[in-house]
Amino acid sequence: AVSFGQIVKAGEPVFAAATNAVLLKDIDHPLVYASLLPIIGGVGLASLKELSFTWTALVAASAANQAAALKNVVSKGVMGKPWAKNLGPQNTYAV
Repeated sequence: AVSFGQIVKAGEPVFAAATNAVLLKDIDHPLVYASLLPIIGGVGLASLKELSFTWTALVAASAANQAAALKNVVSKGVMGKPWAKNLGPQNTYAV
């Protein structure tokens, strides 16, 4: 269901933090990761109460989260390059 997809998509910051740590080797302060625990708990609790829970929807929403996190982390990595300083807003979004 759409509502279940939105619940799982709320966990995108968790995927972004993990992808950032793995790909860019950018490890944040432990309190940053601790602040993600309420998100994980909230998504888990809301998922338990979802009447239309399916594993297919969970996997699809998690894949969408990972794809969005990957796009953001790769864009962040590119924007750190010297040649990327001259990119305009449209080109920055395209990267």
